[in-house]
Amino acid sequence: MLWTIYEISLNLFQGFLFTWFISRMLIKKHQESWSFFACALLTAAALSSYLFFPMPEWDTWTFIFVILYAVFFFHGTITQKLFWSGIVIIVSMGLVGIVIHLGSVFSGVDFDLLMSRGIPRIIFTLSCNVLMWLAFFLISRLYREKSISARPSYLLLVSVLLSTAMIDIFFIARERFDLPGLWLLAGCSISLIMGIITIITHKTLTGYAVQEERYRFQEKQLKESQQQMEMLKETYETTLHLRHDVRSYVKDIRTLTEAGKWPDYPEYLKELETKAAPEFSTGNLALDSLLLVKVRKIKSLGIEFRGSDLHYTGRMNIDDYSLCSLVSNMLDNASEALMERKDLPGARYILLSFIYSQAGLMILCENPLLGILPAKKSTSFFSRKTEPLHGLGISIMEKILQNAGGQLNITIKNDTFRVLALIPTKKNAEPSSD
Repeated sequence: MLWTIYEISLNLFQGFLFTWFISRMLIKKHQESWSFFACALLTAAALSSYLFFPMPEWDTWTFIFVILYAVFFFHGTITQKLFWSGIVIIVSMGLVGIVIHLGSVFSGVDFDLLMSRGIPRIIFTLSCNVLMWLAFFLISRLYREKSISARPSYLLLVSVLLSTAMIDIFFIARERFDLPGLWLLAGCSISLIMGIITIITHKTLTGYAVQEERYRFQEKQLKESQQQMEMLKETYETTLHLRHDVRSYVKDIRTLTEAGKWPDYPEYLKELETKAAPEFSTGNLALDSLLLVKVRKIKSLGIEFRGSDLHYTGRMNIDDYSLCSLVSNMLDNASEALMERKDLPGARYILLSFIYSQAGLMILCENPLLGILPAKKSTSFFSRKTEPLHGLGISIMEKILQNAGGQLNITIKNDTFRVLALIPTKKNAEPSSD
């Protein structure tokens, strides 16, 4: 009775392990809790069937519940679902076959004794479960959610199916033709190696797919930013014309007032002139337009904007569009960080400052660490977000400054996240290597 409980407990662990692995690999849709537990329990029951019935010659059927769970309870292509279901079979059966053979060789215990009740059986089952847990854990750490294109997916699926079939073929051949144990080791090893190569290939292709999407998104974002800059410039020029008309109107009223032909409203005129004055006057129309829109958005989020010496003299090795894109990404990154955890106490502000030196223009943007706390990795900083397209703002800034021959420096000082971009003057600029 105790031995039966022991075996069922291990099979229950495997049932939950296989189900967890499939859930981890296919997270496109949040599955129902009942389906997870049902799959785990039914898989455990299938794995425990050898306790009550003769072990079938073709025992891959024990994974049928995992396959059905993947197919019916997750979004995504059928290729992706069958691929990860096949990985479960390859890893589990491949490791079991290898451990059986190695255990028989090094302990001097034959296969039948290894499968019977006793210490060798306990060592065998525990080692297999530990190895399977480590294998699935490592594979899940390599996982990337982005799907690869259809044709490579089909090829990888064929490789997985061939690997699973190879394990069964070697098992059947060994049993029917009474082949030596090396056949079992060879079959499981080859299948497992093919599975590892398939997983590495899948990871590599997925990485390329993620990078490709990042580039496409970056290009799209750059084009949209350029269009936005043009619209902002037109809007700002229209606003300047309207303000010019208002100031002309104020001037006419003041002239009539001084001539005694209009009631004396000096405070009213002063207020009109103040409101008609541009909110930002950096010396660059596109930059003024950008700041006008971005700062109003920042203030609408309840964040204080602190501007310092926002005056652009020109003569820098950067065009107006790239300059505005650089400043826009700085402000967007700071706003996102402050909005992540807006319930925390403390000052919520964004400081933007232009600093000129002999090297060129330094644009400083800083915000307090109220949002996602960055972690240091080598000489760079990154947030704890893991979305494929997260962090594109920094990569865009790096690309802009690389083309301008400048530098980007990100530091943390006095609980403040600080981004400093150096744009050299045209005579000091170094051409990009691109």
